[in-house]
Amino acid sequence: MSVVNYQCPNCTAGLGFDGKTQKMVCEFCDSSFTVEELERIKEEELRESMEEKSAHWEGFSPEQWMEGEMEGMKAWNCPSCGAQLIAEETRGAMKCPYCDNPMVMPEQFEGMYRPDFVIPFKKSKKDALDALRKHYLNKPLLPKVFKDENHLEEVTGMYVPFWMYDLKASGRFTYEGINTRIYQDSKYRYTESSIFHVTRKGSMVFQKIPVDGSKKIDDTMMESIEPFSYEELKPFQMSYLSGYAADKYDMEPDELTDRVHTRMRSSMQKVFTDTVNGYGEVRQKGADMRISGKGDVKYGLFPVWFLNTKWNGRQYAFIMNGQTGRLAGDLPVGKGILVQYWLKRHIPLTLLLTAGAVILRLLGVM
Repeated sequence: MSVVNYQCPNCTAGLGFDGKTQKMVCEFCDSSFTVEELERIKEEELRESMEEKSAHWEGFSPEQWMEGEMEGMKAWNCPSCGAQLIAEETRGAMKCPYCDNPMVMPEQFEGMYRPDFVIPFKKSKKDALDALRKHYLNKPLLPKVFKDENHLEEVTGMYVPFWMYDLKASGRFTYEGINTRIYQDSKYRYTESSIFHVTRKGSMVFQKIPVDGSKKIDDTMMESIEPFSYEELKPFQMSYLSGYAADKYDMEPDELTDRVHTRMRSSMQKVFTDTVNGYGEVRQKGADMRISGKGDVKYGLFPVWFLNTKWNGRQYAFIMNGQTGRLAGDLPVGKGILVQYWLKRHIPLTLLLTAGAVILRLLGVM
């Protein structure tokens, strides 16, 4: 499989996309190039094509692998140091662990897998680390491993595959609007309720409803870091992937129809309900929503920072929107820390010291 390596035209070191300047930057000579400039240089280089030669040890063949062992995996060659790396076949970009060279696998995005759009990273790894450290503040029950600096450095920037749907919907909603008045005389206290029948009817046009196309990513967490700003949606170019990991979708658009419709109904219901004003209480009585056929679908890559950790047999995740900085995380509570925290909160320090001294005397230490 071939790999695209964006090298600095000045010193040949690997280039990475910088979200702040929106340029490809060389960490060694500080040269910077716009995506358009680099694409022009790359096109000139590609005109001088070279034939790749591959050598195989005699006796080695795919048949030596047991059935299913390599399922879902592919091998990639680093164009900088020549290392051969094995990664998930859905991986579209990565960094070489030997030379730290950013690599992009263009074959992953050819044909049906080539994205229409990309939202470039704006938040750097430093931004993600600062946000994570701030997220950990004032959380005394968090296990120490989650605050470890080596652990924090495992934060990875990845482009997540998203389908974007254009659809129309119409709906009719009925509500009860209730106004209550309370008054009293010398003998009694009265409650007077006025009930109004309210109807709302109309249609809505939805554009680019985002739904992530990866089975590996928790949908609730991904939706919690939305929205992404489409003002910075760019036509897809390989250059934007340099320096980041990238995934391609493993769920087809038709497989996500139910999720799209659910998001549409939820949004539509909220919009119509918000128009029912002037009542002390509003109760929805009925809803009839209809989504018209199938509209247009586009494929895009959106920037997300990830940190996944296993602790006590359970997976915990932290994610941050690589464009806006909005974050979400799932954090554990250490049982030992919880006990210590409870004791400090509920038992006076003098009593703890006294109990400790008694135990030491019984053990013959004091």
